[in-house]
Amino acid sequence: MLAASRFPGGFDWAYTVASALASQKHNPQGSFWFAGALSLAMALLWPYATALKQRRDWTHRGLLTFAIVALRAGLLSGVLLGLERLLIRDLSALVNKAHETLGLFTFFGLYIGTIGLLVCAMLPRKVHFFTLLLIISPLLAICITQVWLFLDQRDLGWVDTDWRAMGIPVWLSFAFWQWLAIGFLWLGLGLLSFAGVHRESKTDIP
Repeated sequence: MLAASRFPGGFDWAYTVASALASQKHNPQGSFWFAGALSLAMALLWPYATALKQRRDWTHRGLLTFAIVALRAGLLSGVLLGLERLLIRDLSALVNKAHETLGLFTFFGLYIGTIGLLVCAMLPRKVHFFTLLLIISPLLAICITQVWLFLDQRDLGWVDTDWRAMGIPVWLSFAFWQWLAIGFLWLGLGLLSFAGVHRESKTDIP
């Protein structure tokens, strides 16, 4: 909110991607708020991932290990992504596509890890299938809308606030679905704190 309040011209989340908030180029007065919060949040989630792994009632240990590795890779990439935005004005100008690569590692690491953990929780019926579908839905929407734009409106370029003025519907905006994906990702991570809770039975009591 602090980063958005300092965004030049006001922040239109439906047509402006999340990385713009952390960009020294696009948000010179507020970028450090978002970039710093991103690094801090990713670092604070590391012990949370460790706590999830150590719970005793998970099944399918192979999938669990894969999901934790993916989640931690996403967290580490997220820390680096925030630090990159804090310390370097435009990393991609120095190393081709470096910022985009870090962003993809962060996004897919967190998403793959969270989905893997939700599947582990769903198999013994601790999490309903609807929850998993809700988390995945923005990714499906991103794929569909971007393919639609590629086939039908390739001249639009990258999403920005000009799209609203041109009358481009919000459901075609990558930024719109990206923000929903971020929100549902946090929801999924939060639900995991309940899904994996170990409940002691009478046989566990000495």
